[in-house]
Amino acid sequence: MHMAKTVRRLETENWVVELWPKAAYDVQATSDRAVIGFAFEAQSGMDAIGTGKARSFLRRPNTLSWVPGKCPVFSRSDDGGEYLVLRGMPPVMIGHRDARERPLNAIVDPDAVAAACSLRRRLLSGEREIASEPDILAAILLHHFTSGKVAAPWITAARLAAIDRLIDRHMGERLEVAGLAAELELSVGFLVRAFRQSLGVTPHRYLMERRLARARQLLDARCPIADTATECGFADQAHLTRYMKRSVGVTPAFYGRMAK
Repeated sequence: MHMAKTVRRLETENWVVELWPKAAYDVQATSDRAVIGFAFEAQSGMDAIGTGKARSFLRRPNTLSWVPGKCPVFSRSDDGGEYLVLRGMPPVMIGHRDARERPLNAIVDPDAVAAACSLRRRLLSGEREIASEPDILAAILLHHFTSGKVAAPWITAARLAAIDRLIDRHMGERLEVAGLAAELELSVGFLVRAFRQSLGVTPHRYLMERRLARARQLLDARCPIADTATECGFADQAHLTRYMKRSVGVTPAFYGRMAK
């Protein structure tokens, strides 16, 4: 694997957990263990999972994936996106034939978002233990193996890219969900339902995480915390600090020291 930034890693008896940063990557590997993946951000690039034929991909954020053990994987992205990787073999999957043989991707579930965010907090804050998060993710994947097809998301990768551009144009402003819905010429109720079904979170949560992702980029570049808060649409430095601590488990000051 080639990646331009540091990968955070945590190992236990049953799992190897890695948090890949938003950075270009080029991966070509075959893992003896099964791999659970979770995309925190939208990504695009080329991949080939279990086949020799590479194809372009557009991955929505907050999506869960599964790759069986000994399945060859190629994936390349010029921009990447924050991504969680768990290597292991969940006990619930051992007796399931599809789980041993078939990849699964683009699964959206609010419980998966919560479990993945919990693991991200552990990795960024330097914890050395994990709790039930891998089992929760495995149970969600098993449910989708056994329940068949799911409805196509209203927020496709292309629609989400347009929403992201809109949010980014107003990043330094106090854009709220009602304003976002008005810009998209949708009702607030429809927008909330579409986000929950397509991304597993509310529009407000998505807006805040988009702001936080930009704030982390600025902190990586050693931008002052107060200026970062203003540029990313937080009310003030204290607002950014509270939200960042709750979301990723560390304060902006601590995160800035990690970036040095």
